[in-house]
Amino acid sequence: MDEWSGLDAEEYIASIRAGAIDPRGRTADELEEELAAYDRDWAERLALLSDAQVEEVIAGRMEVPPLPGTIDARSEHVRALDAVAGRMRAIEQRRARLEAEEREVLAAELQRLRDAGGDSGMAVKESASVLAAELRLSDRAMERKLVEAWTTVTDLPAAHASHKAGRITGTHLRAIEQATEALRTDPAVDPADRARVEAELVEIAERVTPSQLRSRARRIVDRAMAEPLQRRHDRAVEQRRAWVEDGDDGISTLSLSGPSVTIHGAFNRATDAARAKPKDDPRTFDQYRFDALMETLLTGQTPEDLHGINPISATVTVTIPATELLKRSDDEDEPQLRFSGALEGGALVDAATVRALASETITWERLFLHPVTGVPVAVDTYKPNRAMRRWLQRRDGRCRWPGCTNRVSRADADHTIAHADGGPTSIRNLAHLCRRHHLMKHATAWTVRQLDQGVLEWTSPTGKIYLDEPEPAGPAFVDRGVDIWDLSSHQPAQCTASDPPWAHLKDCTCDLAGAAR
Repeated sequence: MDEWSGLDAEEYIASIRAGAIDPRGRTADELEEELAAYDRDWAERLALLSDAQVEEVIAGRMEVPPLPGTIDARSEHVRALDAVAGRMRAIEQRRARLEAEEREVLAAELQRLRDAGGDSGMAVKESASVLAAELRLSDRAMERKLVEAWTTVTDLPAAHASHKAGRITGTHLRAIEQATEALRTDPAVDPADRARVEAELVEIAERVTPSQLRSRARRIVDRAMAEPLQRRHDRAVEQRRAWVEDGDDGISTLSLSGPSVTIHGAFNRATDAARAKPKDDPRTFDQYRFDALMETLLTGQTPEDLHGINPISATVTVTIPATELLKRSDDEDEPQLRFSGALEGGALVDAATVRALASETITWERLFLHPVTGVPVAVDTYKPNRAMRRWLQRRDGRCRWPGCTNRVSRADADHTIAHADGGPTSIRNLAHLCRRHHLMKHATAWTVRQLDQGVLEWTSPTGKIYLDEPEPAGPAFVDRGVDIWDLSSHQPAQCTASDPPWAHLKDCTCDLAGAAR
């Protein structure tokens, strides 16, 4: 804390609040907290000194000793990490500010040309050509930059402001731009809904990685679209196609665009084969998966030396509203429900596909969601061990290391408090970590503890705290005062063998009449 010595702290913090960037990337609020801690530390240290010692300190003949037991024991390595992290944060803030300034300049130029009247299209091309020549870019690329800058500043003011302030990165901003494109270009969507979605995405972007933001944005945007997912999917599926791009060294890329369930099903089928490959097979995981796909495509049958390939099947998790499985998609008079299914990883699935998969599944499980957060709170099944695994998979959805998006199917259920240290094998002490981060948890100075509702509190080697929250697995509703976490007085009735899987979902505490967030 010696950095505060001889510094006009209030003036410095005021400059940061006015827009200056701290060399370590700290905000004004963070600096105020550090200054308060610094003042408390000095007051406590001085209070332990005698009057004679205070006189020695004032005369400069004695340094104030640290408080007992508070000597900074951090290693040079940790201090260096902290310094690098701070510098990187400050660099990112400066980059964001410069990118936002460029965006505002380009947006203002395009607006000037639009306001001038006349042939604004040709005026834009002329301006783009001048700017492109100055920056050694193509005029087409510069014209796109002009239009994109104007669109972002005009259509996404909150996201632009957050980026300018350094609260989100350019990658976060582009994720918001891409996620909301259909919403912003649909004239049937209320402008208030567009603004609400933008605000919600910005709030999330300031807490999560771009990849996690993209996953959450799909559901948020889908709820606000004027046209139901089923109709949009039916139209989009007509554009399914396959194409090839040739590269260097005799290598080409085969791309497929089509229904998410089909694409993921084919990919997962090859992935299952790669997981089951013999240990003595010299091929890598990716090589084996590629060979599995190509052999199946070229021969039309599964080769004998490929293991683990089975037909696509689904274990259906029924979320509120379960009536999505019952209603007819061709009934124009029936209100369209706003909640879609989703694959592991977040890709949305239309209702017709959900019902088609459900009709062929063998295993049913009922999953109850928190009505406010959409996070799973309970699952019933006949095998408790399997129930615990399925519950955790639905709650976590991915590796729970901060920023990681590896799928839960590729992760281990890790004891937050190690079993050897007395940690129980329970929902409140288990969370999924991919192999990389499972190893890092045990081999590095990162620590973690599990808070309420599955929230993980990670502490980095430098002492910074990061919260990782479970992502909503289904629809979320406005809280009507029901404590969904207290399920003791509201247990669902028992199903009989003849009951359909959704028979007792009416007993769930979710309020189907609530307004979706």
